[in-house]
Amino acid sequence: MKAQSQTKQIAKLIESAKQQFGDFSEVQKQEIFLCIKEAKARGLLRKQPRDRCLSEYVNAANYLLRIHSTEEFGRALTQSLDYIYVYVALVSTNSITAYQ
Repeated sequence: MKAQSQTKQIAKLIESAKQQFGDFSEVQKQEIFLCIKEAKARGLLRKQPRDRCLSEYVNAANYLLRIHSTEEFGRALTQSLDYIYVYVALVSTNSITAYQ
């Protein structure tokens, strides 16, 4: 039941972001997911500051992890579609809990 509620919240968030920013290609969505999945497997997902040696997606993921329990988190998700898809990848890899 909780997973279904989270899925609906994420779907609404994505739809809202698509209206604001436009849509990504399926290839780009997969690239973000695979990048986050690989970063998790390598232990690169941490609440650390930006690192110029990491990809933009991993830096975005670490930023979201760092601010997850703050008021800034909701605002960050409205910055760009990248952040939305990074967030979805984090939730789907069990790296972060769904935003309420």
